[in-house]
Amino acid sequence: MLHRGVPTLKKTINSGICAAACAFALIGCGDGDHLSRSGEAAALGGGVTGDPIADSLTVFAIDADTSQPIARATVRLGGGAAARAVGQTSVDGKLKVSGLSGQPQLVTISAPGYAAATWGMINSSVVTIPLEGLDAVPGNADITVTIPGWQDLPAPAPGNFRLARFAFSRPSGLSALEVPEGPGSPECRTSEQATVGCTVTINVPSDASTVMAVVAEGNDAGTAETSDDVFTMTGIGIVTNLALRPWATHAATVRMLEPSEVARASVTAHGPSSDIFQEVVGVPGVTLDGQLLLYPSLGGPSSTFLIPTASGAFQNVKLWAVATAGNGSDTDWSRAYERGVAAPLNASDDVTLSTNDFIALPSVTRHSTSTYVVSSTGTVNRLEFSTENGEQLKALMFPPFFELAMPVGVLSEPPHAVSIEAFDADVDPNAFAFPDLARGATHIAYADAEF
Repeated sequence: MLHRGVPTLKKTINSGICAAACAFALIGCGDGDHLSRSGEAAALGGGVTGDPIADSLTVFAIDADTSQPIARATVRLGGGAAARAVGQTSVDGKLKVSGLSGQPQLVTISAPGYAAATWGMINSSVVTIPLEGLDAVPGNADITVTIPGWQDLPAPAPGNFRLARFAFSRPSGLSALEVPEGPGSPECRTSEQATVGCTVTINVPSDASTVMAVVAEGNDAGTAETSDDVFTMTGIGIVTNLALRPWATHAATVRMLEPSEVARASVTAHGPSSDIFQEVVGVPGVTLDGQLLLYPSLGGPSSTFLIPTASGAFQNVKLWAVATAGNGSDTDWSRAYERGVAAPLNASDDVTLSTNDFIALPSVTRHSTSTYVVSSTGTVNRLEFSTENGEQLKALMFPPFFELAMPVGVLSEPPHAVSIEAFDADVDPNAFAFPDLARGATHIAYADAEF
């Protein structure tokens, strides 16, 4: 992982919470009638509410997709070897834990069929933690995508070639920030006048709602190496409102945008952070249904891109500026994002974005099989740990806590991979709605690593 220019602040996330656990017996009481007895209620979508934590903490476990309560979820307090199970949630997804003496808490919830979740530190008296289903990953679907008029395009200039690559949208979340389709994925390519059309079949998650095609003219710079190929984007096309069925095959025709419907955007890497950005990836947009669509990587250095103008179906579209950095491997890489950039009104309105506006790239370092240190300048950090056998733990951490001692008893083996999302949301960790964390962030930085 890259660590240059990223300040590291360390504070053990489970320090200070053992005092309450050792001095008092933690008592967990499920309460099936929590609304009438205490007035406490689960936060829709998750979050932290209530007065500052005193003697007790009320924990709600809910389904991340439906906000329905999760019964018999195990609640743990503390980190590392000091973590202890304090009870299970009632039929209303609630557990009230007493004997805390006002100490902030690291809270972990686990339940069969769900990824475990750890939040810390919790300083308020009510926390609602959403759990994501492990089987929530949709089945994939095949889409046979056609670019109309491919064979009618003029032949590329001598020494050049024409390339079309494809990408698909993803619901908001860490998976949406991962590497988009690029080299090795289905594509159309020709170095002369095409005699046949461009039709490819791509395999995508069935919850994808949009497919994009990017057409570019490339030059191989006189070498056989693809890393020094130079591309000029010449067209973008999109098909929206897909209604895909898992494991089924579908057909879609991409509508290429007219010249009057596109403008140019450029991302420049300069300023104090420019040295960490090895490749500018693109300027993706957010589709109208709220999904994120990253441009497919062309595979070579690119800094200027075509983007849709704010007209027609794209009247409310927002742009994301993206830059990426890595260590030369497929397992460790990082990206920084600036989102919410308004699309231009006219084709003549160019957009210029700079890496000066990005936040520093985060990283996660494993100090032992159970201790992980975060380097981040974000106001909120969200981590996703995964094991070889498919178990997951998703942690939400607030500064000044940057060291996570993995609670014992949650995962059956040490994680082999971690993803981190750092964002600059203006958030009060003592009172927030979980869905607002991502919506309130303008800048996001993402990193992925294997151990």
